[in-house]
Amino acid sequence: MQRKKIIITLVFFSLLTPSFFAEVRNRDEPEKGVWDFNPVKIWQADKAGEDVFGLPFTIRVSEDARLYIYDIKNSINYILDSEGKFKRRFAKGGQGPGEVIGQGRTFLVDDKVIISGMNSFHYFSKEGDFLRIVRQNASGLPPHLFLNEDEFIAAPLTGFHAPRGKGKILLQNLKVGSEKVVADFSSFRGGVGQSGEHVFDMVVVGLSPLLTIGKSPEKIYWGMSDSYLIHMTNRGGEQIDSFSVRRKPTRISKKTKRMYFKRSDLPADALNQIVDSFPNTLTHFHRIEWHNGLVYVFVPELDLEVNRGRIRQIDIFSPEGEYLYRAEIQLEKGLKPLFSPLDNLVFQGKFMYTACEKEDDTVVIVKHHVDLPGQ
Repeated sequence: MQRKKIIITLVFFSLLTPSFFAEVRNRDEPEKGVWDFNPVKIWQADKAGEDVFGLPFTIRVSEDARLYIYDIKNSINYILDSEGKFKRRFAKGGQGPGEVIGQGRTFLVDDKVIISGMNSFHYFSKEGDFLRIVRQNASGLPPHLFLNEDEFIAAPLTGFHAPRGKGKILLQNLKVGSEKVVADFSSFRGGVGQSGEHVFDMVVVGLSPLLTIGKSPEKIYWGMSDSYLIHMTNRGGEQIDSFSVRRKPTRISKKTKRMYFKRSDLPADALNQIVDSFPNTLTHFHRIEWHNGLVYVFVPELDLEVNRGRIRQIDIFSPEGEYLYRAEIQLEKGLKPLFSPLDNLVFQGKFMYTACEKEDDTVVIVKHHVDLPGQ
């Protein structure tokens, strides 16, 4: 039987929630109200050298404000300096030395750029020079975040890595080949349809419940996006506590789901199966990040006009999980954030870097000065 992937294979996870730790339960009313990022544009990059941006899928920003951009449409990575000036192309799609096949997430660790590829990690200097390839161990679980250049947190994104409906979040060490279980969870399939001999799997950010993991200097934050419950462990995997928000999920009708998929070229019978298998509510969050001593939880929504998800709201919490602020992403007229299932809207220091669409449909990278709570 042939299997076709659309974006990535979908798996719904249902975490096994421990009962021995404390939980901070928040009402859906932030203690300190609404936060205004007050974005002020610093610069805008229209090209990377002679290349027109296609779809900047991932943006990473170093401590010295260099940008590392993976453009999935152009199948290449770019480096821009702190002023938005083009510096270099590197890590193009391919199987040769310094090339990457099946590029996933990008990580900045110490003075290195680590790009995940198909069952491997590609290491580059911060200037984009190729250093080495490290093969991933037998588990092959996708990396969610690196703690240092050898240790990373891995967890399933697809059913292929959660046999018999069981999966694990692992702390893995590439140098010594060790792994430690951070958490266990159970899973079940959804978003799957079959037509003849072909099986189609689909993920929709904002509709597909997905495992989400973030970190602070001291803790790892993780949770399933179909419930606004986020767990906290230390870096050794020991459960500390958790926090939640009593927020009613946004319901979505079958008619709306069908409208969302109307431009799909899926066979009708497979499409019907996929639509029926998706939940009737939107998910609660998509990314968990740490900025300025606070936890940022990115809230997705579906944009039916362009047939994709987007991030508009960010919930901001204390390190212990108290709901402090609700913030929205609002840019100046003529700029619309371009959504990526990974992360092409990035905070670093007092700045926000965003891949945007202009009114003429061209794509640009924009740097804004922003006001962050706790500065």
